[in-house]
Amino acid sequence: MHLNKIIPFLLLAFVGCQDSTDPNPDASVIEASKQSEGITVVNGVERSELALTMRLMYDQMKLVSDSLKDGKTIHTNYLNRYKSIHTDIATEPEKIDEVYQGLAENFIAKYDDFEKSTSDRDLAFNNMLDACLACHASKCPGPIKAIKKIKLREI
Repeated sequence: MHLNKIIPFLLLAFVGCQDSTDPNPDASVIEASKQSEGITVVNGVERSELALTMRLMYDQMKLVSDSLKDGKTIHTNYLNRYKSIHTDIATEPEKIDEVYQGLAENFIAKYDDFEKSTSDRDLAFNNMLDACLACHASKCPGPIKAIKKIKLREI
């Protein structure tokens, strides 16, 4: 066989062997060298379960934001995955208190509203991001600037 006939078969074999049920599309970045007590090493840095969930949320919402800006129709179904923000092990467990749980519940409600929205998705998206910002303003201000960048037009 010629090389140009073998390559398509190799590509099909490679794609066919990937696990499509992985809830974290960025799992290939995670080094599985350490996973204990809710901590995983990513690029040589320890990350908590909550930090990894939040990073996944940001990456997915960035894609959603870009799609909405481009006028594309989107379908999201991340709600069940995001509910783990209530139980994920945090980098600073002492910050997971009643205030955090209330803010997390508000985010889940706003995200659910966004998924169900049909008329003004931009407004529902921004409301959901405002819930993220409220929590980060209270508990962990580091990502605020990045979250603000993915908001849609001011409404």
